[in-house]
Amino acid sequence: MTTTDDYFGRDHDEEYLDVGGYELFYRRFGSGDETLVGLHGGPGVPHDYLAPLAAHGTDRRSVYLYDQFGVGRSDGPATGDFDRYTAEHYRDELEAFRVALGVDRLHLYGHSWGGMLALEYALAYPDRVASLVLANAFADANAAHAGIRATVETLSEESREAIATHEASRTFDAPEFQAAVMELIGEHVCRADPFPDPVSRAFEEMNHDIYGLMWGPTEFVLAETARLRGRSVTDRLDEIDVPTLVLTGTYDELTPELARDLASALPDAELVEFEASSHTPFWEQPDEHREAVEAFLHRVTPVRQ
Repeated sequence: MTTTDDYFGRDHDEEYLDVGGYELFYRRFGSGDETLVGLHGGPGVPHDYLAPLAAHGTDRRSVYLYDQFGVGRSDGPATGDFDRYTAEHYRDELEAFRVALGVDRLHLYGHSWGGMLALEYALAYPDRVASLVLANAFADANAAHAGIRATVETLSEESREAIATHEASRTFDAPEFQAAVMELIGEHVCRADPFPDPVSRAFEEMNHDIYGLMWGPTEFVLAETARLRGRSVTDRLDEIDVPTLVLTGTYDELTPELARDLASALPDAELVEFEASSHTPFWEQPDEHREAVEAFLHRVTPVRQ
């Protein structure tokens, strides 16, 4: 159905798409044959916070934003059945989404964990990828965790002490620990103050089961049993020979150094750093972000005469 809501602010289609055994909720902006699919982060954070990508939907480009399995308004598992919460499942789910759309090739915008998902997809289905935008993304989960831990050192002494104390006792619900988390988020995840409504909504509705199983109990802790621990595609980046735009923010919890290494390892990549942004430049510097992404998309898919 076609609707307009307070979060996206423009007419769009929102539907459920059967990908074989379950349904994914998605929104479509624009009506063109060129297809851009946005991949949300987390893992487990609904796609709402990617609302600024709607601006790239035009009469020549369709933008699809969807909730991954178990996230937001998409179907989830039966009680206690979490076997699909894996990188492999989400990679193949994206392929099923493409097939269900009836589209030959995709431009992918992957944010954070969604960036690693985009890389995994490009390696598994190289003929289906037209270009990549890797926004505040990572190719190696352990390196990403090390970057986040480095940003902890920029926090106040009170927050650093709270993190050390409550990590040791695993009391992650303690108010002092949660206050430290919010300080890190405000400095290194989203520096927009107050948080935009779609960002607040996505945080409130994230699936903590997915996050806990795939990453850990909190931002700072990559659990020993995490399904992303040790996962890396770094040694295969030279195989991804499609035009790629790597985006980072100077204050990003996934540090600019990680983005520079990622761009350097990819055969056909360019890097843009947003100097007043952290992990969500599409909210922190929206005009600059929109211009950078739009210019890239026009370069890789020039207007046909």
